Amino acid sequence: MDLNALNVFVTLYRSGSTQKAAKQLGRSQSFVSKVLAQLREELNDPLFVRTANGLQPTSYADKIAPKIHNALEQISLALEPEYFDPKNLQYISVHLGEPLAVIMGKALIDELRKETDATLEIRQWRKASNDGLIDGSIDIGIQTLRERPQQLYQKKIASGYITRVGNSSGEFVKLLVDDLNEHFEYFRELKEIKTPTIITDNFSLHRELLADHYSYNFKLNDEDQHKKVMIDLALICSSARRHEAKIVWLSEICKRVLLKSITTE
Repeated sequence: MDLNALNVFVTLYRSGSTQKAAKQLGRSQSFVSKVLAQLREELNDPLFVRTANGLQPTSYADKIAPKIHNALEQISLALEPEYFDPKNLQYISVHLGEPLAVIMGKALIDELRKETDATLEIRQWRKASNDGLIDGSIDIGIQTLRERPQQLYQKKIASGYITRVGNSSGEFVKLLVDDLNEHFEYFRELKEIKTPTIITDNFSLHRELLADHYSYNFKLNDEDQHKKVMIDLALICSSARRHEAKIVWLSEICKRVLLKSITTE
């Protein structure tokens, strides 16, 4: 059986859509549909059933997908060149939590530019970033260490604490970060803190407001009185890609830039 056809199957299984699969593979939707038809005939199973929410895998597809994915990964590793050259990369996508995009975004671009001319996409982390990492459209992300889909690998790279910043006589400003604190208030663990009266999801505005008001930021040191409220930051990537040379290289740069940026912030 054609390995390319199996790769189409795995991509379809992960994306749940011929359109999404075609985009990820860089092929036409008609090509993906044609390969799916051939696989259905060869395997004597419909593999996917069309629903209102996309393609639903059959029980047989659920059974064989992990095995095929692992087999393709082993083949890819076996055929991977012994050396890795960032100069050969065409595209890099990194998603950063809202404060980090401002704090380390430019420094990260500067470091990457020393080693590659690839197109760089540095974007803010959103809830959808989890899905992008899983389907491979995003290479790596940096966000808090927390429960995430099992298809994602997380590696803790920094532990810090909530530290009060700004003008304590002003109002309490909350920075709302997507996929982090929409429904969880870290500051609730600090009994002396009042309910925020100003809320924003823009870090630049948040930083400007600190001239007149106060808030709580992430710091690496533990000298502040609120060190009991700890937050872990993690590098996040697809579990299937964690040993890929590109991801290993990118992880090392991201970690180095992150630690330098939040230490000097």
